[in-house]
Amino acid sequence: MRAAAHEDINLITLLCEATAPGLELWQTDGTWLPIAAIPGQIIVDTGDMLQNLTNGLFKSTTHRVTNPANDRDRRFSLPFFVHPRPEVDLSPLPSCVKRTGGEERYRRLTAEAYLRQRLAEIGLA
Repeated sequence: MRAAAHEDINLITLLCEATAPGLELWQTDGTWLPIAAIPGQIIVDTGDMLQNLTNGLFKSTTHRVTNPANDRDRRFSLPFFVHPRPEVDLSPLPSCVKRTGGEERYRRLTAEAYLRQRLAEIGLA
């Protein structure tokens, strides 16, 4: 395993084409879906900040990266992590609260507060 199962903290992650397969997405049926490495593709993953903002309407993408089967193969990938400005309000949007049952499931806070909280939770702050 190159990167264990996780979700990204940010708003969205753009994954530009990888040089080899290895990315896998967790599916609701409990299985991992391998994602083919296709030239020119861009994969868009939902991050935790977008999940908060949408009151869970858009779930964070749980993903992992496996090592190539052949020790000689190499996999290069360049993720671009999109973060909102620190002052952006990530409180659940009223329209999303309405679409997800009428109750706020996530905290009201700014992008800066959210990032600081999450980095502290994983021991990086």
